[in-house]
Amino acid sequence: MSRQADVGTVRDRRMGSPAVRSLLVLALAVVWSAGLLPRPASAHTLDTQGFSEIAQQGDDVRYELIVDYAAFATVAGLRQPGAGPTDHAARALRQGEQAAADYLDEHLQVLVDGVACAAELTGSGIEQRFEQPYARFSLRYDCPGAGEYEIRYSVLVADLDPGHVNVAGYDLGGTSGEFVFHAKNRDLVVGEGNLLRQAYRFVVLGFHHILAGLDHLLFVVALLIGARNLREVLRVVTVFTLAHSVTLILTAVDVVHLPSSVVEPLIALSIAYVAATNAVGRAAPRARLAVVFGFGLLHGMGFAGGLQLTGEVDWSSISSLLSFNVGIELGQALIVGLLFPVVLLARRHPWSKYVQLAATGVITVFGLVWFVERVLA
Repeated sequence: MSRQADVGTVRDRRMGSPAVRSLLVLALAVVWSAGLLPRPASAHTLDTQGFSEIAQQGDDVRYELIVDYAAFATVAGLRQPGAGPTDHAARALRQGEQAAADYLDEHLQVLVDGVACAAELTGSGIEQRFEQPYARFSLRYDCPGAGEYEIRYSVLVADLDPGHVNVAGYDLGGTSGEFVFHAKNRDLVVGEGNLLRQAYRFVVLGFHHILAGLDHLLFVVALLIGARNLREVLRVVTVFTLAHSVTLILTAVDVVHLPSSVVEPLIALSIAYVAATNAVGRAAPRARLAVVFGFGLLHGMGFAGGLQLTGEVDWSSISSLLSFNVGIELGQALIVGLLFPVVLLARRHPWSKYVQLAATGVITVFGLVWFVERVLA
């Protein structure tokens, strides 16, 4: 009896060590993930994304700029809105509009043949994007005469957020297209670029978009945890890719439109649902694929939030859209290629079920918390 008890004690210790390790993994995952969660008070510490709509109207160039308010408030010296509703940010923006105009005058220029156009801030406001208040600025640039147009953009990237990107759609001097401003690419000279260079920029943007989106990452991780073998991973990922590609394209060209107040909570719920089903039991393969396809349609609409196309659909916008989607697929392939072999290797050990259960629990909790936050936002 004593020898059997000793064997049982040794077995308990063997099971206890992985259990402790799984708890440590769980704690690290929670801390790591919580540090990546966007919060209004710390949004400027993240790689923010903005949007620009630039259009020539006679001698005027109209520029609509949309940037994260908390980050912009920091660099322009405006009052932070805190964690309150968007009307707090709108009030703070109205009070600091002159400071905002001064900052934009230094960090956003439109030139014709090297001559700077006179700028005027004609309006400002607050809108909700990515669950954060975003500032929208309407600017008018007086650009008499014709010539080569140039946009010099250093908003945020020169002061606070070197990872900031701004997706711009432009129609200048009879030329239209898309462009991505970032720290190493701050100048747009109309007519200088080509489709290949533009496509590369949007591939990088799509790649960055999925890797920076914790909710989409956790959804893919939940799918990997629930897959038994490589064939099942390929089926699930293929169905998810087809689904989100369809709605990404249709949403980006404004054929399909659902408000983010509907899409974002459902995306959070999809994360919790897929993770929970991994813990409570597997659905039939066809039913699982149908669920993944349905949720993939939602995630495609979420991906489209990182891409804003303006003007008519032409070869330039189609190239940008497809390149952005390629970047998303490359990021997704990287996640699958790195994580699923680890999942398969871990399953060879008896302690893997504890780690898998811990990871599933973390993902489920995050999904439910996000769902509540997004419904109440």
